[in-house]
Amino acid sequence: MGLRDPDTMLEVWVESQSGDWIIVQRYSNGTSCIVAMGEHWESKVAGPA
Repeated sequence: MGLRDPDTMLEVWVESQSGDWIIVQRYSNGTSCIVAMGEHWESKVAGPA
């Protein structure tokens, strides 16, 4: 998760078995919104070339 601005936080949720993922935007007033969703999440981080 991370702050987008002072009133908005973005969260990334990943189902480790299936690789399904969802990005949720949460506002300080308590509302939430699905921004994106998908499949085949990979948590690999590429090293230096």
